[in-house]
Amino acid sequence: MNHSNRIPTDTVDQDEASLVGAQKVVFSSGNWLSREAFQELATPTAPRGAEFFKLLVRTTIALEERRAGLLSTVSRNTPADSVELLGHWLGVHALGHLALLSFRDNLSWFAEMLREMPLRQWTPTHVLVRERIMSLALRGAWGVGQLGETALALYLPLLQRPAQPLEHFNAVLALAMVSLKHPHLAPQVRLALEQWALRATGAWGFRKELMESVAFVLDDPQGARTWSTGWCREVLSFHGARDVAGILANASALGVSENELLVLAAVNDAGDCGIVLGDLVPAVLLLSHVHRWNADGFYAPSGLVAALTQPWTPELSVDVLRRSVVAVDPSLGPKSSGPERGGRGLWGGGLAAGLASTSSDLKRR
Repeated sequence: MNHSNRIPTDTVDQDEASLVGAQKVVFSSGNWLSREAFQELATPTAPRGAEFFKLLVRTTIALEERRAGLLSTVSRNTPADSVELLGHWLGVHALGHLALLSFRDNLSWFAEMLREMPLRQWTPTHVLVRERIMSLALRGAWGVGQLGETALALYLPLLQRPAQPLEHFNAVLALAMVSLKHPHLAPQVRLALEQWALRATGAWGFRKELMESVAFVLDDPQGARTWSTGWCREVLSFHGARDVAGILANASALGVSENELLVLAAVNDAGDCGIVLGDLVPAVLLLSHVHRWNADGFYAPSGLVAALTQPWTPELSVDVLRRSVVAVDPSLGPKSSGPERGGRGLWGGGLAAGLASTSSDLKRR
């Protein structure tokens, strides 16, 4: 019998061992994964994107019970177990790493999956955006940008349906990235977004601000980069323990430009992705930087990770989880999670959004 078309057993074993090794890194790194470590996960011999996507789906399912329990605890203003909080923190950041690993290479498998299993009211980025963490939302948007026209079938219908503002934000962020990565699709996307913005029926949702931000980033990407770089500088300087001047002075020695360092601070921040500054949404404007990156661009070189990364604490996790329960009781909103004071949030009155004190320096040009 001719076995020439069979996959050698040793090759399968190597692939499985490689995936197991990658899982250990992905699920233990949290928000401290370095560029060098990510590059080791994404080598040409690493598991295919489809394998990482399967792991992303399994992880999403596994996190559901833990997340629901923590949200219930936080909504009652009851102390949460630190082990559970850390497990959730590591798990949701693993989703961000897995999104980049899933969509970094040939994506024919994703289009085939959609043909075989038509999915309604589902997007691969919902589980990332719902955590309301800037770093996760931007990683999800980058992954969708890789899909090109395939993404339109998932996200354009969301704009036609009544949905929570969070779901519409998810769609707008994804579609803005698709438009930047694939300019020939921008006219179709923009028309759909303009029609969606005109259907606004209430104050919540900030459709005007989201549409203004998308228009800015598409019409004037350089201006959007200038504006968002100013925002990034505030993110870097927010944590008082950071020696901002020293970090910036040593950027070139660590292999990055000053601008890249500033953007890395923002795209790895635990702040709320749903903040509004004036009439603009920083998450959307940050796409003007990240749409040009490879997947490893999201990660700081190992020599910068400690300087740019906010250490995990149980209080940080609770603060992030409060973003998801603020609609139940606004008094449970985040206390102070980043440079967001004095502004507005997309979901929930008074939920940070800001840098109002520096808004005059960040006006659209």
